[in-house]
Amino acid sequence: MTNPTTLLIDVDARTLRQLMQAAAGMPGATLPDLSHMNLARLDLSGRNLSKARLAGADLSEAQLADCIMVEADLFGATLIKANLQRADLTKATMRGASLRGANLNLSRLTDADLRNGFMLGTGGKSSAELKISDLTDCLADYAIAARAQLTGADLSGASLVGADLSGAAPFGANLSHVDLSFANLRGADLSDSRLTDATLVSADLTGARLRNAIGGNTKLDCAILDSSELEGLDLSQCSRAAAMPVISPEQFPNQVRRIVQTHEESLDSNGRRGARGVLRGVNLSYFDLTDRNLSGMDLAGAKLVGARLRGAILTMAVLSNCNLTGADFTSANLVGAQLTNAMARRAVFDRAKTGDIELRDKQGAPTGRALQTNFSGADLVGASLSNIDLSACQMR
Repeated sequence: MTNPTTLLIDVDARTLRQLMQAAAGMPGATLPDLSHMNLARLDLSGRNLSKARLAGADLSEAQLADCIMVEADLFGATLIKANLQRADLTKATMRGASLRGANLNLSRLTDADLRNGFMLGTGGKSSAELKISDLTDCLADYAIAARAQLTGADLSGASLVGADLSGAAPFGANLSHVDLSFANLRGADLSDSRLTDATLVSADLTGARLRNAIGGNTKLDCAILDSSELEGLDLSQCSRAAAMPVISPEQFPNQVRRIVQTHEESLDSNGRRGARGVLRGVNLSYFDLTDRNLSGMDLAGAKLVGARLRGAILTMAVLSNCNLTGADFTSANLVGAQLTNAMARRAVFDRAKTGDIELRDKQGAPTGRALQTNFSGADLVGASLSNIDLSACQMR
């Protein structure tokens, strides 16, 4: 039986115009039925799509940042690699939707329904297949998904650092390789879920249910487990240290170790040997980089959750758009470092050095310009900022 969700309809100019007018709030305009429409790569950023009918629609790589999609019908929709940053999906129906690789950072999924769904065959007479809600490899750091229904969903490889999943129900969900560091899982039901290689460091699991959950190299270090139901979970397969985990330099992946070493070699030889280090977008969470010289290194978009950077030299380093949740920058040198739009909640910046650094050309001559420590757009909620001079930083 043919699955009707595969029969996409290319959106015509009239429907697209009607959509844009309604989404922009034009008087008298109403949202058309967009079910099974091909809307891939469409830019709807900041638009109002509340109660939109998008069942089975293709929104792959669509720009939906800051969209209001309250109570939208996205049953079986395709949102692969879509940008949903800060989108409001409160009470949205997303059963059987595919969000693989989507960006849901800071989005709102309160009371959203992300359970699996059955797709009916032509005419709705027979069950064609069970569609598993696919959130594999998605980014949902600091998403608010309180009471979200996630039964049976596949979240393997997803990043939900600091997410609010209080009262959520990922019952029987695949949470393998998921990063739930610092997440709020109070009262959540994770029973029968798969937690192999999952990271729940510093997560709050107060009153959570983990009955018969399947562990295996599950990190529960510093996690709060007060009143949690753990029957059937093999805790011998979980780490439960009282301190955050540390990945020593000897444990670094070979490529990361080599890049850091050649970067330091370049600095020590004034560029005669080695090369500038570039680790853009690389996961360096819990890496021990204490006292390392990372001056000028390009770490834009890197994930440094819980990383140790105490005493590290980061002059003019690029840390823009990094996730620095819980990272420790105590006494680090951040002069001229660029931390624009970094997520630095609960990070420690005590006694870190900040300020301007004079820029020089390739011959070492002064250019008359300086680079200032830049925290513009950075999220510093809950960060420790004792004895750091923020007046010496750009803080727009």
